[in-house]
Amino acid sequence: MTPIVLPPAHGGGVARAARELGLAPEAVLDFSASINPLGMPQAVLAAARDALPRAVHYPEIDAATLREAVAVHHGLDPAAILPAAGSTELIYLLPRVLRPRRALLVRPAFSEYTRSLEQAGVPWECFDLDPERGFRLDPGALLSAVGSEIELVLLANPGNPNGSAIPPDLLEELAFALREQALLVVDEAFADFCPEHSLLDRVGYHHNLYLLRSLTKYYAIPGLRAGFLVGPPMGVARLAAAREPWTLSTPALAAASACLAADDFRRESALLVPQLRRELAAALTGLGLRVFPGAANYLLARLDPAAPGAAEVAARLYRRGILVRACGNFPPLDDRYLRLAVRPRQEQQRLVAALADIFAASGGIRA
Repeated sequence: MTPIVLPPAHGGGVARAARELGLAPEAVLDFSASINPLGMPQAVLAAARDALPRAVHYPEIDAATLREAVAVHHGLDPAAILPAAGSTELIYLLPRVLRPRRALLVRPAFSEYTRSLEQAGVPWECFDLDPERGFRLDPGALLSAVGSEIELVLLANPGNPNGSAIPPDLLEELAFALREQALLVVDEAFADFCPEHSLLDRVGYHHNLYLLRSLTKYYAIPGLRAGFLVGPPMGVARLAAAREPWTLSTPALAAASACLAADDFRRESALLVPQLRRELAAALTGLGLRVFPGAANYLLARLDPAAPGAAEVAARLYRRGILVRACGNFPPLDDRYLRLAVRPRQEQQRLVAALADIFAASGGIRA
C-alpha cells in the first residue's frame, strides 16, 4: 500500500507538494491556504515589480510610509498603527513586549498563538467554543472564565478555522468589561472579507483593545508578508520600540500601499467570494458533510462518521495534487474536520469530484 504522505501542519506548501508529486506548482490546487480566489491585483503586482530596483537600498526602517497610508485609508491616528511583515510577526511581538501574567485563548485558534505565548513564557488557559452551538461566543461565559491573573484575552474575528463572525458590539462590550484587568487582542486577519464585523472604527475608544490585520489573505500576497496592528498609541509605541528594524522589504512596502488603493478589487471580491462560498458549501453538503456557516473565504466542514478521517482524506487528496487543511491540530476539533478555502469555480468542482471519488471508494457516504 502506498504510504500516506501528510501535508504540512499549516496551510500552503505548494512548493513542497509540487516537488514531492512531480508537478508544476501551478498544477497544485491549494485549498489549504485561505487566499482570495481573485489572486493578486495587477496594480499590486506592478507596484512590487517597480520597487525591485530600489531594493539596492535599505527599506524604510519603520515602514513609516505604509503607516501613513493605512492611517489615511482607514481614518486612523498614525500613532495607533504599527506595520509589520504579516500579522504573525505581531502575534509574537505582543506577548514578548507586553508580558501579561497569564493569557486566555479562545479556541479553536491559529496554532501560532500558543507558540508565541510559550516562547514569551506566558502561561495560558483556553476557552473552547462548541461546534454544536455553531461556535457562538457567549460573552458572559467568557468573562466568567477570566481568572484574576488573566491579563490578555486573545481571539480571532472571524474565527479560524471555523469562520464564524462575532458582532462588533459584543466585542466592544468585552473590551469595556475587561478594561481594568486585561487587554483584548482581536485577530482580524480575515476581516476584509466581512468588514462590517471589524472594530477598526472603534479601536480608538478603548485603551485595552488591539487589532491584528493582515494584507496577505485578502490581497493574495502571502509571499510578500504585510500587515499591521492598531491599538492605543502608548502601547503601540512600546511595541514599535522593541521590534526588529527593516522587517518589511521594499517590494512588500510598495505592494502593501498599492493594496489600499485597490477599490475595484474590493468591490469584485465582495461580490464573487460570497457566491463561490455558497457554491462550495452546497456541494460539500451534497456529499454528506456538515458545513458550518462562515463569513470569510474558507469553510469548516465535518466529515460523516462513516467517511475516512480528515488526515486520511487530506493525504488522499494530496496524492492527487489537491491540498486541504485537516483540523485535528486545532483543539478542541478532532480528525473529523476539514478547512477548505474558497477557490475559483473550476477548482472547486475538481475538489468536489475528488472528494466524491474518495467517499465512493470508502463505501461510507453518498458520492
